[in-house]
Amino acid sequence: MQGGGLSCNATNCSHNFDRQCKAGAINVGGQSAVQTSDTTCTTFVDRAESSFVNSIDALNTDVYNIKCEAHNCVHNENKGCHADNVQIDAQNAHCNSFKCE
Repeated sequence: MQGGGLSCNATNCSHNFDRQCKAGAINVGGQSAVQTSDTTCTTFVDRAESSFVNSIDALNTDVYNIKCEAHNCVHNENKGCHADNVQIDAQNAHCNSFKCE
């Protein structure tokens, strides 16, 4: 992603602190996705089902460090995300920025 923003609405994710991702990197899955619901943030860890606690307190995920496996997305360039903005869905951790070619 070139100079864009990241908004994570998956507030039930262990990496999410005040809608900011503290995972360090994000991977968007959905290799053969043709719509948003075919994608998912594979970095997502459900807070309710995990004892995982993120100890990274000061670092946000760098918007340049979003890997994308969704080959059909117009924003995917060599498995890197080049969208102006990336939004992760609140309910299912889908990539709401996905646009099929």
